[in-house]
Amino acid sequence: MIGAVQIIALGYKQTELPKEIAHEINMLRSSDAVRLLDVYAINKATNRTMSEHGIEELKDWDGELIRGLLRSSGASRVLSTYTTDSSGFLVQGTPIPDLKVSVPEDTNVIILLIEHVWARSLESALREGSVFPLAAGWAGRDALQVAGLAMNETAD
Repeated sequence: MIGAVQIIALGYKQTELPKEIAHEINMLRSSDAVRLLDVYAINKATNRTMSEHGIEELKDWDGELIRGLLRSSGASRVLSTYTTDSSGFLVQGTPIPDLKVSVPEDTNVIILLIEHVWARSLESALREGSVFPLAAGWAGRDALQVAGLAMNETAD
């Protein structure tokens, strides 16, 4: 069984992926809470052409899973529409912007495909019980700060 899977695209203007970001991505490999499934890197040139490229600091990733998700018509339906029957699923598919449109020119993008391993047992319990998800999303920093969570504290 696979847990909830998230796709994250991070843009950067530098020619090289910032070392701090490469380090954090590599640290995901040792996490018990998430599993890095794939990494994919592209560049959108000033003439709007997009090309794939490798990132030296992130070895052993070929982008095959992400490329397949972005290119296949079946997956694009899942990525760009909500699932009508959400029973048994912790997270529904949500719209992902078209990278050809949303990525600024002269920008590099690294795309991460991350499985939330911690969610496997919760999703399994959903399937076995009579509970169903109503909504899911990410809370923004401003809303969290207003609610009293200090965003500048270091994690333990």
